[in-house]
Amino acid sequence: MAKLVVLNFSGSLESGFLVNSEIRQEESFSERGRSGSLPPATKLNYYLSTWQQLYNQLGDNQRIRPQQIIYDGSINPHKQLTKLAKQLEQEFLQWLDSVEFSPIDRYLREELNRDEPARVLICSDLPEIYQLPWCCWDLVANYPQLEIAVSSPNFARVSNIASPQRQPKVRILAILGDSEGINLEADRIFLRSLKTGDVTFLTEPTIPQLYSYLCQETWDIVFFAGHSRTLDRQGILYLNAQDQLTIKELKHGFRQAISSGLQLAIFNSCDGLGLAEELGQLSLPQSIVMRQPIPDEMAQQFIKCFLQAYAAGNPLYLAMRKAREQLQSREQQFPCASWLPVIYQNQAVIPPQWSDFLAESHSPAPEPKLRGFKQQITAMISIAAITTILIWLLQFWGWLEAAELNAYDRLMVWRYNPPVDERVLVLTIDDRDIAYQNEQGWSMNMRGSLADAALNQLVQKLNSAPVKAIASDVIHDFPFDAELANTIAQNDNFIAICRIENKPIASIAPPEQLEIQQLGFSNWAIDQDHTIRRQILGMTPDNLCQSSLSLSLRLALKYLGDVPTKFDSRSPLEIAQTAFPRLQSSSGGYRLAETETDGYQILLNYRRGIPNTIPIREILLKPQSEINKLVKDKLILIGVDGLTQDLHYTSYNRGEQANRLPGVLIHAMMTGQIIDIVQGKQKLLRWVSEPLEILWIAGWATVGAAIILRLGRSPTKIILALAAAFGVLFYACWLLLLNGIWILAIAPALSLMVSATITLAYSRK
Repeated sequence: MAKLVVLNFSGSLESGFLVNSEIRQEESFSERGRSGSLPPATKLNYYLSTWQQLYNQLGDNQRIRPQQIIYDGSINPHKQLTKLAKQLEQEFLQWLDSVEFSPIDRYLREELNRDEPARVLICSDLPEIYQLPWCCWDLVANYPQLEIAVSSPNFARVSNIASPQRQPKVRILAILGDSEGINLEADRIFLRSLKTGDVTFLTEPTIPQLYSYLCQETWDIVFFAGHSRTLDRQGILYLNAQDQLTIKELKHGFRQAISSGLQLAIFNSCDGLGLAEELGQLSLPQSIVMRQPIPDEMAQQFIKCFLQAYAAGNPLYLAMRKAREQLQSREQQFPCASWLPVIYQNQAVIPPQWSDFLAESHSPAPEPKLRGFKQQITAMISIAAITTILIWLLQFWGWLEAAELNAYDRLMVWRYNPPVDERVLVLTIDDRDIAYQNEQGWSMNMRGSLADAALNQLVQKLNSAPVKAIASDVIHDFPFDAELANTIAQNDNFIAICRIENKPIASIAPPEQLEIQQLGFSNWAIDQDHTIRRQILGMTPDNLCQSSLSLSLRLALKYLGDVPTKFDSRSPLEIAQTAFPRLQSSSGGYRLAETETDGYQILLNYRRGIPNTIPIREILLKPQSEINKLVKDKLILIGVDGLTQDLHYTSYNRGEQANRLPGVLIHAMMTGQIIDIVQGKQKLLRWVSEPLEILWIAGWATVGAAIILRLGRSPTKIILALAAAFGVLFYACWLLLLNGIWILAIAPALSLMVSATITLAYSRK
């Protein structure tokens, strides 16, 4: 399936443009986008208008009314036009190479694949944008299956009044209009040669005749050859020596044709953008027109190359590109010929293939039989394929996500887990610690659970040990008092939290005296069942919380010391040559919304044992010698214990009756995971790609079908075989998770059962 790129232009050549881009797969919603701009381009506008004026002065037997062509007798006008076209192209490419547009340009080149089809739609209300030589953009040259079309930002899909019955041949209404000064017989001869085309010719019809054919017949393609032009953005067709008309005068006829299934209009005539715009307002799916007057010989060459490529099975856009490139070989004689053809596209429609217009051949289905080895293999493959598609759709739509996460939790619990992490110590604050601070007279400057005076004493005692780092998981969105600020200023190993806005979660500021290197955000990635299974390592900061690193990552880097770290938006996070794969919306059993994958996320590999904890009042009361032994070379986290808003479910304790863990303990385990992975003491949890997941589901669907086909007469053997298959499946999932690989468990189990059930019903029938 092709990728669709939509570039929306808002502005003008005189004032510049705001440009919004989005990329998506056809038949899907937008996956991602970028914004940028283009600077004012008065010089480009000048070259464009000058080129158009000079081009229109050339006669060259164009498909426009001869009396409307003005030729001023300039010496060597072809050479002048070629030179001016080169200047226009250079100015256009320089405009696209501007700094303001570079984010979009770079984004497109990163997201598009050279080997896959791609369509780029240029959306604007300005005809000047349509007239620019977009085919000269080096993006087109670098991506051989990409073609650029133009489109209106205002569009709508038209539902057919009646679905037309497909015919053995493509139904084409060929309108051959006024032929004064041009040769339309070449168009007629080629259209007649189309083996899969059923062409009805209207030669110089009257307006009533044309209206009648549009309304009373059903057409796949309408083709026009003859004279046409655009005047004040209104297209004019010359039907014969007397009659000329606009699309507006035929709008009811075209509207009826579109409702009956008309997909494509081809105007192999001059200056047709006005025709395309008016038909676009009637929601015609797509039309092909010429931007400027086209030489008669080039019009004949274009329609021949385009229809040959299209009827041969090439997608519409690739057929257009092939035809344009054929015109390029004649540009010494006919300058800028390859600039002229353009597709005008309705964004709501996917361009049809030529084969989409043709009737499908239906052969009677063979009577199903399960006798013989070949029949069994055929049945097994067919049932497995159907089951795989069904189960994968359920997985793709997210209907199995809750069950997959539940199975993931069970497998996590059954694993072997390393002992308690001795590198981390958590200092907790509960109601008795708050009461202790009140007894010490520190409550005067205590806005939350931890007074600045208490924190000041803690930092002083802990730094005397010394410790690796101290992190406070207590919200402190106001400045430190002077004494605490002075203590922290003398030590660079203190880290505080802030929170980045992630709607509906509001942003929380840190103490203003700290540098960015002393901050870590505390945002959580919480699943729909309120369980934390994911860990956010990095996010785009906001105005209040300016740290792009999480508290856990900041602490881990402090502990690891001077290790090489690579972390940017274009490549995976690497710490000491250990790469951390980024969790995507469809990784493993997840089917997450885009808002749930904000930031750089990984799977959280919990230890069963929680870190050691000690209340802060005990630390404050202990002598320094005991504190030194207790905290030396450790990471210290300070946080509340028992605060309802900061209690969370994990894979080890889920459900309403479970004892939730305080957030500070989860931060501690997140920190320990990063350190373990870098030091090679713990497996980094990964997942398999979607193609492998599909093969995994298909394999178990095949197993289910095979069990029934081989043991179909013995219910006992079937039950035992299926039970054994389920056991092997879950053992394999557990073994893989033990080695750091998460693979689907519920989807293949369901495919095993569904495949077996279908096969059993089919074999008995």
